[in-house]
Amino acid sequence: MMQPTDDFSIFPITTRVNAAGRLSIAGHDLKSLAETYGTPLYVYDGATIRHQAERLQSLFRQYYPGEAAVAYAVKAYFSHALAVKMAEMGLGADVVSYGEIRIAQQAGFPAEGIHLHGNNKSQPELEAALAWGVQAIVVDSLDEMRYLEDLARKNQRRARIWLRITPDLRVNTHPHIETSHADSKFGLHIQNGEAAEAIRFCKNSPHFHLVGLHTHLGSQIFQAEPYRKAIEMLYEVADAEGFVPEEISPGGGWGVRYTEADGPDDAEAWVRTVSEAVAAANHQRGWKLPKVILEPGRWMVARAGVALYRVGSQKMTPNGTHIVAIDGGLADNPRVALYGAQYTARVVERPSDPPTEAMRVVGKFCESGDVLIPHILLPPVQRGELLATPAAGAYQLSMSSNYNFAARPAVVWLEEGRVEVMQCCEQPEQPGWWVYTP
Repeated sequence: MMQPTDDFSIFPITTRVNAAGRLSIAGHDLKSLAETYGTPLYVYDGATIRHQAERLQSLFRQYYPGEAAVAYAVKAYFSHALAVKMAEMGLGADVVSYGEIRIAQQAGFPAEGIHLHGNNKSQPELEAALAWGVQAIVVDSLDEMRYLEDLARKNQRRARIWLRITPDLRVNTHPHIETSHADSKFGLHIQNGEAAEAIRFCKNSPHFHLVGLHTHLGSQIFQAEPYRKAIEMLYEVADAEGFVPEEISPGGGWGVRYTEADGPDDAEAWVRTVSEAVAAANHQRGWKLPKVILEPGRWMVARAGVALYRVGSQKMTPNGTHIVAIDGGLADNPRVALYGAQYTARVVERPSDPPTEAMRVVGKFCESGDVLIPHILLPPVQRGELLATPAAGAYQLSMSSNYNFAARPAVVWLEEGRVEVMQCCEQPEQPGWWVYTP
């Protein structure tokens, strides 16, 4: 049974209980924000995102003697307003679509910090990356490798590439977010010789500049040792083919806390293990240290985001389950239905009240699987009160939909003394929102 405590460590770092006894973030009363912008409402704390970025950069300075960089994996959540802020922080960007490429360009990201990923990149996506001159197009298969070479030839460009190597390792996470096993749809596998073949081909192609190797193990990983093993395997295949990487990226995937019961999610073990593994592999071979690039997405923004919902109907089932319905759910957050994600919540108006009632918090959408929190202890709640769900900043809005023709919610960015609307709530009354207008 999920039971909130007075611990706010999974909320943004500026979370407080204010003088009125209500939750606030960056000095802003969450009830007042909900009344102004409506619910569901997503709030992002700028101080928390800056803290996460600075933490990674500080750890690299502590543990890696070479050059290092952080690129935000934008699929976690992206909008033009957020992109501008990330670019201003000096971060790079891991993009996976034409839309993400264009937003990153318009927001001011430099091309030399952009990596184009994906297992089935389209011609417009590849040609946009070629024209922009991104740091790396991350080749995902032998088929894509040959297709990209043909495009580079036709466009008279020399593609700067990484190879995504799949080390055929298992990691301890949900199968839907595990990407490094031998049956993964992603990457050039080591076991069947694809990785070695790709290195040989790219080294000899006049249309490629092979600069680095990349791998990605999955998401919500809390053990650092698989990163060490994966890096060692990258170097083994590179060494066997006589390739000295200028850049190495072990991807992202470090986990975050979603409930108070989750273990620590500080990135020190991750950054230290990656740094030591790369340094050791190069020292062993007498090679120059490469640039190391981490690509965190969830770890950068999950804790910064909080979803606010308004309580609606309540009922008691014949089996004695107390059901509390909120005005959001599956359309703005499909993660619970997709892979059993776990959340907690606080009552915004009374965050310190003792949790005395067992509840199931459900959404308003026409699916039995539209459950936000299957089991939680909360204080008694009334219609119209607000629930705040922490760790809502990643893979919620980016995977949201208009299911049941629901309007996507407003998103605001919070700083001390300032609120910035990053995304307005969609309005069904607006012309063209739901009717096609040629």
